[in-house]
Amino acid sequence: VKEHVLNQYIKSLENLQGQLKSRTDDIINTGTFLQPFDPTKRLLRIFEFYVNILKESNAYTSKLANEQSDAKIKLRLKEVYDFVKNILYDDEVKNIENLKRELDDKVELGKAVSNKIKDQIALIESKQRLMNDEEKGALRVNEYLNNYFGHDFLTLKAIEETDAITNGKKIKFEIVRNGSKAHHLSEGECSLIAFCYFMAKLQDIETKGKKPIIWIDDPISSLDGNHIFFIYSLINSEIVTSQEFEQLFISTHNLDFLKYLKRLPGALNKNHSRYFITIREGDKSRIKLMPRYLKDYVTEFNYLFHQIYICANADTDDDEQHVVYYNFANNARKFLEAFLFYKYPNAVEHDDKLSRFFGNNRQASSMTERINNEYSHLEGIFERSMIPIDVPEMKKVAAFVLDRIKEKDVDQFDALLKSIGIETVV
Repeated sequence: VKEHVLNQYIKSLENLQGQLKSRTDDIINTGTFLQPFDPTKRLLRIFEFYVNILKESNAYTSKLANEQSDAKIKLRLKEVYDFVKNILYDDEVKNIENLKRELDDKVELGKAVSNKIKDQIALIESKQRLMNDEEKGALRVNEYLNNYFGHDFLTLKAIEETDAITNGKKIKFEIVRNGSKAHHLSEGECSLIAFCYFMAKLQDIETKGKKPIIWIDDPISSLDGNHIFFIYSLINSEIVTSQEFEQLFISTHNLDFLKYLKRLPGALNKNHSRYFITIREGDKSRIKLMPRYLKDYVTEFNYLFHQIYICANADTDDDEQHVVYYNFANNARKFLEAFLFYKYPNAVEHDDKLSRFFGNNRQASSMTERINNEYSHLEGIFERSMIPIDVPEMKKVAAFVLDRIKEKDVDQFDALLKSIGIETVV
């Protein structure tokens, strides 16, 4: 069809060419124009036909490329599948997972065994160090007994023996008196050795360098009075001076030992130390702050001197000082009884120690004796309880006492002032 249409188109063009040539040759005469055949529509349809074929061809080519790619992928997967099937891949994966779990179990078991070995080695080393440390501890106990308490006849001996359970070595202690095993110890000796062993334990491998909280419960219990100072010295030199502790608690029933404890470095520093007392009420006990007369004063004597000093220097217009004046008579009487007894220890019948103390100052001795006898007693002079306290007289007597002590012995007077926290000005 296309060739036929094409031939018709060519013949139409040739016919048109012939008419144009005839017209050129005979331009004067009018000729007859023969309308040529127009195949344009048919040619356009043929062209569209070819365009559609081209599109279909391109579409098929593109589709073919995709199909080829899909076919390659499927072929590759088919080859992989065949390979996996041939080598039993799923079974191998399961086998590998099983082997991996077994390996992990073996690794954990190996770690456990390794840790156990390390623990055993550490335990052995610890036991060895402990054995050595226990032996050193026994030597340290003996050092304390000898150097601080003079008990060279009583020693602690470390003896190595076989442990019936572990079949290893262990240390036991034996107390030796004069070279032989001690079978009977007094309660004081038991307390002394126990305290020395406690002090030695503070230096062992399990405690040293760890700043423990230390509690020492009445270390002088059952000990003779001459051991009190040595216990204090040991605590001071081995514990307080080294400061290798987080907190230190010391309890005691002995007031003499409490007096020594107040000498420890920082013992009177309110920012570092506190004092408490246990009060028993029926079948219960409670802890409260220690009263000032026990905490702030070495002895009652210092407390009484402080009360006399306060009375001598108190403001008469201060109502808060009334208790000082009210208690002055008793405080002054007890202070002077102790002070004058040691100042004039010779026992003389009817000895007027106040007169000897005040010398020619008859006013001072008389006023002091009157306050001691009348204001510190109500028996026989009950009307005294109806009369207000004579504050100026109290202050005057207090000043008499302080001035006379200073006049007779300045060093003692300065020492008494320092004991109540008053620094003297030179």
